[in-house]
Amino acid sequence: MKWMKSIFLIFLLNFTESRTLHRNAYGIASILDSSQCSAEMNLVDLTTIFFAQFVQEATYEEVSKMVKDVLTVIEKSTGSEQSAGCLENQLPAFLEEICHEKEISERCGLSDCCSQSEEERHKCLLAHKKAAPASIPPFQVPEPVTSCKAYDENREAFINRYIYEISRRHPFLYAPTILSMAARYDKIIPLCCKAENAVECFQTKTALITKELRESSLLNQHLCAVMRNFGPRTFQAITVTKLSQKFSKANFTEIQKLVLDVAHVHKECCSGNVLECLQDGEKIMSYICSQQDILSNKIAECCKLPILELGQCIIHAENDDKPEGLSPNLTRFLGDRDFNQFSSVEKNIFLASFVHEYSRRHLELAVPVILRVAKGYQELLEKCFQSENPFECQDKGEEELQKYVQESQALAKRSCGLFQKLGEYYLQNAFLVAYVKKAPQLTSSELRALTRKSATATATCCQLSEDKQLACGEGAADVIIGQLCIRHEATPVNPSIGQCCTSSYANRRPCFSSLLADGTYVPPPFSDDKFVFHTDLCQAQGVALQTMKQEFLINLVKQKPQITEEQLEAVIADFSGLLEKCCQDQGQEACFAEEGPKLISKTRAALGV
Repeated sequence: MKWMKSIFLIFLLNFTESRTLHRNAYGIASILDSSQCSAEMNLVDLTTIFFAQFVQEATYEEVSKMVKDVLTVIEKSTGSEQSAGCLENQLPAFLEEICHEKEISERCGLSDCCSQSEEERHKCLLAHKKAAPASIPPFQVPEPVTSCKAYDENREAFINRYIYEISRRHPFLYAPTILSMAARYDKIIPLCCKAENAVECFQTKTALITKELRESSLLNQHLCAVMRNFGPRTFQAITVTKLSQKFSKANFTEIQKLVLDVAHVHKECCSGNVLECLQDGEKIMSYICSQQDILSNKIAECCKLPILELGQCIIHAENDDKPEGLSPNLTRFLGDRDFNQFSSVEKNIFLASFVHEYSRRHLELAVPVILRVAKGYQELLEKCFQSENPFECQDKGEEELQKYVQESQALAKRSCGLFQKLGEYYLQNAFLVAYVKKAPQLTSSELRALTRKSATATATCCQLSEDKQLACGEGAADVIIGQLCIRHEATPVNPSIGQCCTSSYANRRPCFSSLLADGTYVPPPFSDDKFVFHTDLCQAQGVALQTMKQEFLINLVKQKPQITEEQLEAVIADFSGLLEKCCQDQGQEACFAEEGPKLISKTRAALGV
């Protein structure tokens, strides 16, 4: 099973733009111009990924039939089995195969897509992908006896079945990541089959893969959503930023060359075009290793590894050291040129070069922070070159750009202070109160999931060294807010959330941070049923008890989003008193039946409802 390109893309990119447009604008040759493809590519596994991701509810047997049928059709059309190895420009044949299987497409709810023309059909099928379909249960840890026997009898079929299982559960996951994880799984099976405690071995080792799959899948979905919603200029800025930090000694021309092709590969991955996604990604990785002298000193050991391990190694490699001799700031970066006299293409190139130079000087900053600085710099230049003294205006304004960094630093310091004071659980509760006020339309489970991720990310980032906290926190917030925006895109939450999600990628986090209680939300009539207390509160422990308490907190704030901190503390104190009294009482249920209504009445009075 040959992997062909790392989630290096995950790490360094986001949107997409026409390769032709970029080449015309910048005159840079592409790494990907060669159309040769790998002769060793496992077409069955790749095609399995495609159909399992697009037709998630199809059985393994149905997917296997579609794989066999489409490869047969392509082999006949190309005239030989070997030329079918490229499979370039064969996406229409794959989509046609889905629609050819009418019974499957109807059962899986894809008939409306099949009635549309080629491009619209593709968009429709992409839109039908579901991140966590309720009809597909979580992947089960292998049962040693049957799994080891099946693996020994037919290893390729066993691993192909695994590829099917993870692809249908992670429809946004890039094909290279799936093949990489499948290769790791392939190593685990014989190891655990020989282990003294095979069950424990499988549980421990597959848990790590499952965690990585989940995290990578969320990140891929996030990146594709940003690409879809914010367009080519934003993509270019994000990619330039990440590449300039990763390869800080590379010049702007070299960075731009990579940007073009990373953009193309990302587009193919997000489109579900597994073949080009894989092939072109492998070429990018090979190119990076061939250019170590001008790109980075940190990837030499990675480039000695087999292609299967190379991508992950480069992803996790440190940023290259900041080049010596760089000026500490970019004062008068424009020189004596008039920004307003630039054409739109010249402005884009100049701003991209500013992002490159700023990024390689600030390896400690997160991408959105750098993009906020760049946006502020653009606005500064546009304003100053309409003033009487543009250079004086520019000098004063450049000092003010530091405010974007300072705002992010202040938030990181405040969040870490709260974490140190409250701990992870009570920090999540603080986040819950804020999230419920901003987005009371979300369900309790959605609110708990978002705030749990926020609290976990804060705990993780705040335990890093101070120079790494900022990038960690802003990066995590970007992904978490991105998930909320994906939810809003599917089912609108409220106008304020929508405004933050769509107005500016760079400013999404500050926009969300500044939101107050949603003014369009009308609380439901007070219902005693939301505040019923039983003995299960006394029997529950750990996470279960925490969830019950958080449910009470969510219902409380949803009932009155304008609740003050003092009111909240008073009601929570009364609730804690109820638990302490009744859980120590021998007649717990009778105690709750008597004391519960008293708490409800007191709560209603405190809330004024």
